[in-house]
Amino acid sequence: MAFTAAVLAAASHCATAAEKGVTIAVTADIFTTDSKAISDVILDYPSVSAVLLAGDTDNATPTPLESYRKLYAGTYDRFLDRIYPCPGNHDRHSTPPFSAYCKFWGQAAHAPEMYYSFDLGGWHIVSLDSVTFARDEAQAGAQLKWLKADLAAKPKAPTLVYWHYPLFSNASHCGTPKMKPLWDAIYDHGPAIVVNGHNHVYERFAPMDPDGKAAAETKGIQEFVICAAGANPVDKQSAKAKGPASAKFHGGAHHVGFFTLHADGGYVYSVESITGKKVREVVDQGAGNLLGGPKPAME
Repeated sequence: MAFTAAVLAAASHCATAAEKGVTIAVTADIFTTDSKAISDVILDYPSVSAVLLAGDTDNATPTPLESYRKLYAGTYDRFLDRIYPCPGNHDRHSTPPFSAYCKFWGQAAHAPEMYYSFDLGGWHIVSLDSVTFARDEAQAGAQLKWLKADLAAKPKAPTLVYWHYPLFSNASHCGTPKMKPLWDAIYDHGPAIVVNGHNHVYERFAPMDPDGKAAAETKGIQEFVICAAGANPVDKQSAKAKGPASAKFHGGAHHVGFFTLHADGGYVYSVESITGKKVREVVDQGAGNLLGGPKPAME
């Protein structure tokens, strides 16, 4: 009887955890300015199971090993074991390129390729190296081949992919067209959330195909640009930007996104901004389901 009760209690706990989903935090472009305040926001969410850094894990120039150590001391190092990084263009600014990034992150860097995947809460999560992808045709081909095989091995899992350079953006750096083959591969696999950094703003786009045309949520890719704004927060959209309009654009602040992921493809997101005066504000939130099921309730 006691054994049966224990089993039922464990099953009930697992069911409750599944209903609640798992929560991840996402940001990018980490710099000394307000890094303590931004990491404090992440720590305010004790339910966060993983922290995804979408590139420029040190936004300084150059980025020797000591720069990383100084930046993370007393800030993000408080949850270092929960961080899943990917490289950005500033992470390349060491000698040799990416050497300090790889040494600081150790096994988490997944060197020498610097791309990898893992499963969390029923979701398949993929971290890519967009910087090398944009610079080296041969290595780009190898990464793209790996991505296609990795996604093919998870044909039914809801998917979230993150890297540094966005394909689409209306901020000052605009989009990076060289990222389109990554979108083609992801779109061919099925619906996905893509999270990027680089542009020092927050942007959200409605579900799209790789050409920027509207698509159903159960087929398209939803792109989020979520940045801690590096050294210089961007506050306005660029007149040079070409492509789809943002469904949401918020600049002039640092941003951290929180996603609660459910195994049935449902998700809830909430994005907070943090200003230089440490004022926090929820600037965007919503819910959806990549696989067509019911949307989770927003707390």
